[in-house]
Amino acid sequence: MRIRGWKSLVLLGAVLTGVVAAGITGPAVADRPTQGGLTLAADVAEVSAVPVPCAKQGFELRFGNTGKTAVYADAFLEAGAPLTLSRKLVSSYLPPGYTLKVPIDVGAPRGTAAGTYTIEVKAGDQKLSLPVRVGEPPADNSGNLARFVPVTASSEHLPVYPACGAVDGDRDSEHWAKTTGWNDATKGNFPDWLQVTFDKPETVGRVELYTLNSKQYPAAGYGLKDWDVLAQVNGAWQTVASVRGNTAPLNSSTFTPVTATAVRLLALASNEGPTYSRIVELEVYAG
Repeated sequence: MRIRGWKSLVLLGAVLTGVVAAGITGPAVADRPTQGGLTLAADVAEVSAVPVPCAKQGFELRFGNTGKTAVYADAFLEAGAPLTLSRKLVSSYLPPGYTLKVPIDVGAPRGTAAGTYTIEVKAGDQKLSLPVRVGEPPADNSGNLARFVPVTASSEHLPVYPACGAVDGDRDSEHWAKTTGWNDATKGNFPDWLQVTFDKPETVGRVELYTLNSKQYPAAGYGLKDWDVLAQVNGAWQTVASVRGNTAPLNSSTFTPVTATAVRLLALASNEGPTYSRIVELEVYAG
């Protein structure tokens, strides 16, 4: 069919527009968020946070659809600097009348000034502003240099056994796999390592290791057996202590004090054989 003249082109455009409007082409309606049906809420009116690594703090985002049509929808999250969020996007299929509940972790880096910050959440035409009150960092008078400093590991058996679980102040092995403890993620492969890094050079002369020792998993069968303690001195790693054949739940390594910027525990073997490295708590002292 030949179409001549501008009137014919206008007519053709109107026909094509009607086809698209009728839903004959293009994505299904359910693929397009119905803005008026989306809802945003949180389980708290205000988030409380402290500026230390591994702090367990955040909120539950409640992302709902009150409309009569299912939608695919996105919620975008932004936090006022220097706060960090575990997620900046929540994308989900939301049936009619359904509310998705998503935990969001909120981090306040070391040095974050005390005060009130804001988290903004947007979905369609919906907006949620959630205040975050950052307090002063907690005081620790125990002398344990490993508390409230950054911790890293060669690997982490997530989500149950993060590196943070080994420096959270909980020495109780009965809490293993529930609220505390670090486990590597490379079964049968040694060495593994766990490291704490200081804000400034610190005098270090003693390291205490609490390995797994519960009723179900005694240290002699599942705890850490062999390891070295390394200190980072003037940018270089030095072995300051070595432990071999350990079967006890607690082992204290005392050595000539050094000025270090980090301490690393190098796990070499487990009492279970070539399986995992398991640490309930790592503590570092001046001496």
